[in-house]
Amino acid sequence: MLGRHAIADRLDSIFVFFYSSIMRLSAFILENMEHILEEWEHFARSLGTPSASMDSVALRDHAELMLTAIALDLETPQTPAQQEAKSRGHAPAPPAFLPATAASSHGALRADDGFSLVEMVSEYRALRACVLRLWARKVAQADETARFNETYNQQIRFNEAIDEALADSIKSYALAVDRMFSTKGRRRMEAMGTLAAGLGHDMANVLSPVRMCLNTLIAKGLPPDSDHLIDALQRAVAHLTGLTKGLRALAIDPDGPDRPLETTVLRDWWAVAISPFTWSLPHGVTLHVAGLGNADPALPPVRVPAHTLMQAVFNLVQNSGQVLGRMNAAHREMPPVGNIWVTAELGAITPAAGGESEERTVRLTVRDDGPGMDAMTVARCTEPFFTTHSHSESFGLGLYLVRVAVERCGGKLIVESKLGHGSLFTLVLPAASEEIPTIVTRPMGQVGERSK
Repeated sequence: MLGRHAIADRLDSIFVFFYSSIMRLSAFILENMEHILEEWEHFARSLGTPSASMDSVALRDHAELMLTAIALDLETPQTPAQQEAKSRGHAPAPPAFLPATAASSHGALRADDGFSLVEMVSEYRALRACVLRLWARKVAQADETARFNETYNQQIRFNEAIDEALADSIKSYALAVDRMFSTKGRRRMEAMGTLAAGLGHDMANVLSPVRMCLNTLIAKGLPPDSDHLIDALQRAVAHLTGLTKGLRALAIDPDGPDRPLETTVLRDWWAVAISPFTWSLPHGVTLHVAGLGNADPALPPVRVPAHTLMQAVFNLVQNSGQVLGRMNAAHREMPPVGNIWVTAELGAITPAAGGESEERTVRLTVRDDGPGMDAMTVARCTEPFFTTHSHSESFGLGLYLVRVAVERCGGKLIVESKLGHGSLFTLVLPAASEEIPTIVTRPMGQVGERSK
């Protein structure tokens, strides 16, 4: 990389005007470089944390290179057409001997150093004001009004150069911040996977003796009036067993050789899964079901384990129930209302991967008549840790877990919503092919047979 003096040698034309009655702005910048850099450093240090602990080199960063590039730009001939193009953000590439990434590097480093975007932008505002203020004093001393137009044009071009450098810094700053958030999110998800695997393992260890004790009680025989209590315990244990499988599945490679191939018959699954759905609904909210009853047309089995399906649909119904519950809480003067519709139907037949065959799908939807979501929330609601509520109410993982669980099985989650029109969540589930044996797994089936 060329040093300041080597670059300055290429600016010989600047010094033709150096001793004229009005020093050109480009020459002024190079002649007063140290003074300008001192002003830049002083302002950067005044920002406080994190600049308080930074040395002079770090505070000045790429300022000298940027100012040198600006000085050269001011001396480069520019036609009116080129000036207009530059004002629209279409500046020509800088000369090959100048570092083209000084402003970009500055933005990325300021992000790494912990500067906010406002603080970084304020550095450019201070730099612009400093240069123009110092140069204005120099021009005032000359008192040559005849060259006002040339002076004015120099200011315009200087502002354009500053804006161009600022745009480069903002772009690289934003990319650096995105990388940091991406890395942070990935680490959080890795930690969550490890935690989920451990939690699933520990829950399974606790549930095992509970299941054994419950089976022992059933084998000994209990009074008939305790049947409903035993049934409730069986369902609760089976439900928790399904959740432990879901937790442990988060840490399993979805493409690994040990990935289990399970399918579920929706009608049988729903017959034993409906109870916890109704338990979780707020007062006044009604659940409507279509396509999952014995009177409905039979649907093909889906290539999704029952516990995964339970995790996904339960999260969607619970999410809608919470939204309706908040809506009712905000209007306590009115009776609680709200509806959730769970519907299953045969989906469109779509080309499979490679386009050589066709794949059947089943569309399982959860719809509510709640307040709905705006476009930004719809676009981000399946991201991990995204929530529109405080983290004391929600960790922002519900819809993310639904999306991941379904995608692991080859399906997808579609979210549609508009403010004031409720929300619609569609699970597009792959139907099992005839070659795959159907394994009916019951997420809340009997723990043990009751002795009669």
